[in-house]
Amino acid sequence: MPIERLMDVAAPPIESEALYEQIVFPLPPDERPYVFINMASTVDGKIVVGPVGGTAAGVGGPTDQLLFRRLQRNADAALIGAATLRASQVIYPSTAARFVATRTGNVPLDNRFFRDAPDRAYVIVPEDLDPATRQRIESVARLITAGRIEVDWPEAMRRIRHEAGVRTLLCEGGSQINSQLVHSGLVDELFLTLAPKLKGGVSLPTILGGQEFPPRTALPLTLLSVYRDGDELYLRYRLDAKPQTFERVRPAR
Repeated sequence: MPIERLMDVAAPPIESEALYEQIVFPLPPDERPYVFINMASTVDGKIVVGPVGGTAAGVGGPTDQLLFRRLQRNADAALIGAATLRASQVIYPSTAARFVATRTGNVPLDNRFFRDAPDRAYVIVPEDLDPATRQRIESVARLITAGRIEVDWPEAMRRIRHEAGVRTLLCEGGSQINSQLVHSGLVDELFLTLAPKLKGGVSLPTILGGQEFPPRTALPLTLLSVYRDGDELYLRYRLDAKPQTFERVRPAR
């Protein structure tokens, strides 16, 4: 079944089959790249259907994989968390800059993420990383330090923007790094494939893990586009700048 447009206010009309082939993003802020997250989840929000710590394989279908690669080509660079890197071989076009964030330095340095383009591979770490681990990482990648004990994301983004020259940055998860970026107010858009599946369970990660917003507080999203291929939906949202407090709805008398 071809891709079908259901709603799109994000750009001038395009052919549905060209979805995400070429996206014109707003200009980035001076202090950081324009950041967009791309994730696929089941209807109940799970981003893996295999074991905890596994990959996203099996969540989305073939069209999701096609759009996944198209979104990569719309970014100057990609960013992932260390857990995502540990889950599998991570492959990007050899010309693409790639960043991985880790607090402890526990990253598999034999992963293709590093081997395919060592001159374009960056590891983001806090300043207190022990010297031996630092030296081991610097043997295969460039190091960006930001923050003392944990990664300071505003500082990391500033360095990614000005030292690496990245204007558009794609974050591909996982759950924890998504949460850190969203809570830091550093994410501009979310691309979400909603797969027609239910997984269930309390141990599997969702799109956003980690810290929750306070009670009755959430970050509003603005829907920019909806496309479908069969029962699979492709959603694009713009994130509001700040969380909003929602009053408790009183039942009608």
